[in-house]
Amino acid sequence: MVSIILLTSNNLDLSQLCIKHIRQYAGVPYELIVVDNGLDSETIDYLQSLPNIQLILNHEKVGIARGYNQGAKAANGEYLLFMSCESILTENCLSSMLQCMKSHEKAAIVGPVSNNVSGHQRIDIPYENVNDSLDFARINYQHNAGTSKKVHRLLSHCMLIKRESLVTVGGFDERFGLGTYEDDDLCFRMVNCSYSLYIALDAFVHYIDPLSLPGFDSSSYYQRLKDNKQKAIDKWGFDIANYLLSIKEPITISLCMIVKNEEEVLARCLDSIEDVVDEIVIVDTGSTDRTKEIAHQYTNRVYDFTWIDDFAAARNFAFQQATMDYILWLDADDVVFPEDRKKLLELKSTLDWSVDSVTMIYNLGFDDHGNVTSSLRRSRLVKRSKGFKWIGAVHEFLAVHGRILHSDIAVTHKSQWHDSDRNINIYEKRLAAGEAFSPRDQYYYANELYDHKKYEQAIQWYEKFLNGREGWIEDNLSACSKLIDCYYHLGDLESVEKYIFKSFMYDTPRAEFCCRIGYHLMSNNQFRQAAFWYDLATKLQRPPDNQGFVNHAAWTWLPHIQLCVCYDRLGNYELAYHHNEIAAGYVPDHPSVIQNSKYLKRRLGLD
Repeated sequence: MVSIILLTSNNLDLSQLCIKHIRQYAGVPYELIVVDNGLDSETIDYLQSLPNIQLILNHEKVGIARGYNQGAKAANGEYLLFMSCESILTENCLSSMLQCMKSHEKAAIVGPVSNNVSGHQRIDIPYENVNDSLDFARINYQHNAGTSKKVHRLLSHCMLIKRESLVTVGGFDERFGLGTYEDDDLCFRMVNCSYSLYIALDAFVHYIDPLSLPGFDSSSYYQRLKDNKQKAIDKWGFDIANYLLSIKEPITISLCMIVKNEEEVLARCLDSIEDVVDEIVIVDTGSTDRTKEIAHQYTNRVYDFTWIDDFAAARNFAFQQATMDYILWLDADDVVFPEDRKKLLELKSTLDWSVDSVTMIYNLGFDDHGNVTSSLRRSRLVKRSKGFKWIGAVHEFLAVHGRILHSDIAVTHKSQWHDSDRNINIYEKRLAAGEAFSPRDQYYYANELYDHKKYEQAIQWYEKFLNGREGWIEDNLSACSKLIDCYYHLGDLESVEKYIFKSFMYDTPRAEFCCRIGYHLMSNNQFRQAAFWYDLATKLQRPPDNQGFVNHAAWTWLPHIQLCVCYDRLGNYELAYHHNEIAAGYVPDHPSVIQNSKYLKRRLGLD
């Protein structure tokens, strides 16, 4: 049995609402003990009229710690739920907290997630009226069923405590008077006695902030908070609240993947990440090779998903199977190298729970020596409780919001083949069905056509995308770059020039396009003009890595090595050598750098 110890206040409506929700949603056998914390006569009359409660009358404000201790002495339950009348129970919340307590042997205190509270228990809510809290609570329960998070600080507005643990540490410390810091003090003593504290993520309790209530004396509250903080410092020698919040419990991570016919690459991917994640979820969309057999060697959480020409639907299904704090997604032809695995393990042990999404660098292109030539950023690690969704049947994206951390961790694309036929077939089916493509679909369909070397069709869709004037700046620039490539393949150099300069309409010059102009001019033996554009590329301010696709070569060594060639053709060997040395600082083993160095040293008599 659970003993519910309710500390009331001088607010009849609030007391009635709180007790109504206890009666309706406790959901487990309980006894109700109501402790008077200086009630008015009207509220006392109401409480005395209620059946099946034990009422402890004080006729003065005794404070949270003393009131809770009084209730604990009168309680008969093995588990004690301490709550203020500002806490409004919802369906399944108490049973979820109880289940969480029983699931962890060393658990001493379990708290719910709530709105308008501090610390790790706070979550955002999509509603404004307390009457709508029940619908949200059901959704939260379904989404987070059976999950919890270990923490070191919980709040006394609603906390479930194992009686024997409370007896062991000696109850609430009544030196904190009317309230604040009594919960931090209790949690600190529990942690010192090697007990564990958990948030039941599937338990939601709506909290009505007293500061928002008419007549609440906020100045007295803040003075009390200040005084009790000092009392805690006098007792322990430091601010225990900040200390408890600063203790980092490693987050847990579910790896979620969708796969099809990945037997050549799946093991390589999983070998690179399995020691970092706590759970592996693999969703198969119709493999006919050994993919599922290989997946079962790493996890028993392998699911089938009937393919419906929708990558977002498959990824969302995979995310729905996750149970850990955060979700990491990878494709089968991705790998995490040891240095990045080390960074990810460090992030796992230190990540602030308030972070909703972590972006990582996605390395896509490499030269013959393994140097990264192109990359972009993607949201890779997301808080599961946020319920972020994938959007888009093809070239899907993960829609995230909230607090986003941009990390220096890299995921590396090591594709041996690309299942692009499935992508382009989806687009063609949608077109045949008469669907009008959004600007985003126009852009990505053009990319698929480009990848299939259907350059004339790709040009039509890139130009349609740009003419619509609704694209993201980075996609506009990328479309210009792909159009340049298409026209190069078709031998239309006039159009090549057109789209090089058209890129300047969307943003200030980027190094990638300056290098394209330089290459175009070099091809026409216009070395002086080419040198101007390559030199400009070296002086531009690089955009943030999270802004879009980045060609690293254009922002580092490439313009310098091309300047070396230009100045050599112009007879300025000293300047040519200077720029080759700068390029060597980025790619010392590049064959052109080595060859140029030998040649220019002979020219300059430096051998």
